[in-house]
Amino acid sequence: MRGLRHTVLFVPVLLWAVSGQLDAQQEGDHPPRPVTVPETCIEGDCHLSQRQHKVLHRPAEDGKCQVCHVLVDAESHQFDPAGNDGDLCGACHVFTLRMTVHEPVEQGKCVGCHDPHGSAHRLMLRAEPAESLCQTCHQREKFTDRKHQHEPVEVGACILCHDPHSSWQPDLLVTDAAELCRRCHEEVLNPPGGQPRHVHAALQDGCVVCHDPHASDQPYQLRSGSPDLCFSCHRQTEQTIAKAATVHGAVTQPGGCSTCHAPHHSELPNLQRDNQLELCLSCHDRQIARDDDMPVSSMAIMRAKDATLHAPVRLGGCSACHQPHAGERAQLLVQAYPPEFYADFTEQRYQLCFNCHMADLVRTEDGVGLTRFRDGPRNLHWLHVNRPKGRTCRACHDVHASRNPFHMRDAVPYGNAGWELEIHYEQTEDGGSCSPGCHETKSYGRSAKVPAAADTVPTPESPDR
Repeated sequence: MRGLRHTVLFVPVLLWAVSGQLDAQQEGDHPPRPVTVPETCIEGDCHLSQRQHKVLHRPAEDGKCQVCHVLVDAESHQFDPAGNDGDLCGACHVFTLRMTVHEPVEQGKCVGCHDPHGSAHRLMLRAEPAESLCQTCHQREKFTDRKHQHEPVEVGACILCHDPHSSWQPDLLVTDAAELCRRCHEEVLNPPGGQPRHVHAALQDGCVVCHDPHASDQPYQLRSGSPDLCFSCHRQTEQTIAKAATVHGAVTQPGGCSTCHAPHHSELPNLQRDNQLELCLSCHDRQIARDDDMPVSSMAIMRAKDATLHAPVRLGGCSACHQPHAGERAQLLVQAYPPEFYADFTEQRYQLCFNCHMADLVRTEDGVGLTRFRDGPRNLHWLHVNRPKGRTCRACHDVHASRNPFHMRDAVPYGNAGWELEIHYEQTEDGGSCSPGCHETKSYGRSAKVPAAADTVPTPESPDR
């Protein structure tokens, strides 16, 4: 600013530097101009309108026009400003230069916003900020054309967030950006009950990383839609999804990542909105259609009080078996698990199961001390699974939940025609029995002695599943 290197003018009321005369009035509309300097210019028939504003600049109110106007030639009634624009206002209105200065202030153009004599608006503003003052330079159409506007923008309260003269903050913010947002959105940033355990790292860089502070076509003034907005930081997840054979539908549905993750904070790891069981069942409590005509089965049984739950389900650890975002396997499984009813046994095919269950459960013939599913010492898991065309785990067990002990299934799919074979499993104190339809009723007991001939399980001729 001219003449000011360490101060910036604060001008709640500014004087109009007029060259020549105070009012540009047409000849004949005004009495002859005085050829001597009058005591005041705003009495009688001269410039009286400058005293009729609702809010007056003090020199104008007191009729002390010569404070800002200097006579050049009395005969021609010619006046010049008492100084250049910036220095003239700075004679009375001075404040310390801050880091960021509003451009009109820096250029000494105080009268761009303030009328130097008086105004109908507070602080002698030429218009109210909420109406049109800020829009004189800042095109409001850039905001009003958007679907969602921040409320201060919508009502024109620009100075709620921005200092009109200068600030220690970028963009003339009245205070630190995080603190500024917190003034209105305290419940979002600091929820009742104290500091949450897990806070979104993006908040460390301020809310405007994700939200446009003025307006956006996205809800909540988000800078872009989800998941694209999330991918701007979570690049690895974006790459995984882009390359994956199977993508979780929750990622691509409306709402994207925020379907499962809280955007600000959570008491749970990874900003989960709820424990995994409840979170997954918010969608998987009903059948979900797919494009390949193979719907995802309803998991509503997991809510049943009488259901026997697989341990990962019972502990709320769905991600122990399923990728939450995307993966290379069907059902988003994290490791190999045979999808068929029958499969030749290899340990590699059961990597998922052997993360928790010992491989010896299937690999070892003697089941004493290893499993309760045995006939005498003979391990019946080994007998059913460890063989060519062995039964896979899904042949007898529902991998999520069942109303039967050991999450045994009520029925199993058989063949390609959609048949269901009921197992008719019954538990006894010493073992149990089943009558699955593929062989006669079989019973087992842990205290039994196994006949030498009882070393096979019938394998009916049928299409593999």
